Amino acid sequence: MAEKKQLTKQQQRLLTLVYKFRFITAPLLAKLLNIRKDTAYESLQSLHKLKLLDRVYEQSWRIDRKPAYYYLSKSGVTTVKKILELDDRAVNSVYNDYRATQEFIRECFNNLECYISIKKKLPENTVIRTKTEINRFKIFPKQRPELYVKTPEGHEAFIIIVPDKLPYFVNKRRDEYLEHSEEDGWNGAYPTMAFVFKDSRSKLGFLYKAQKKLEELGYEENEISIIATDIKQLVEGENPGWASAFNPTKYVSLVS
Repeated sequence: MAEKKQLTKQQQRLLTLVYKFRFITAPLLAKLLNIRKDTAYESLQSLHKLKLLDRVYEQSWRIDRKPAYYYLSKSGVTTVKKILELDDRAVNSVYNDYRATQEFIRECFNNLECYISIKKKLPENTVIRTKTEINRFKIFPKQRPELYVKTPEGHEAFIIIVPDKLPYFVNKRRDEYLEHSEEDGWNGAYPTMAFVFKDSRSKLGFLYKAQKKLEELGYEENEISIIATDIKQLVEGENPGWASAFNPTKYVSLVS
């Protein structure tokens, strides 16, 4: 069976990356690892041939130059479970990725794009965990952030990526995090809540509403941090575009 084959360190690393992001394409893997697209494709195909990754591609995608995407097969999940010494709670949902909706898959791609961009701007050795990696830890809010960031200096942030969500649901999630900060607390300063929107209009609308909410609750600027950007600015801009609810027109750092 595939999981009994001797895998190289590089193959093991690639499997754990697919576990981390759930769905991946060769172009995204190339950006993530700063390698050639053909090298990324060959690496993914080698694991597909070992039946550790499943692959989805339709001929109609050729017209739009849409790449194939890959995810862990059931054998791949079992292999990653052994490599990372995970318990069942950490992998149960991953076993069902073959049933994932196109919306969920698109969200995974968005999360990976954001991860790549955020990582470039952070200090070396900063830890960035995905929702899949932190899902089993009870310390986090019930709706886990898409990414969790912790710098070597101990600065932390929750990255909440919501380009396709309606304002009502985003504001509800904001309120859940505020409630979590009050009732459950955190070991140290509560992480920055950093929201990623589809465009600058959505970003500014959210920040102004967040500002009013914080004022109603009596928060001071140094007590809690809610910031936001839009996905295009984050991924394509020179400046990530983070702005604070306390000053929506001024750029701020993700962690400071």
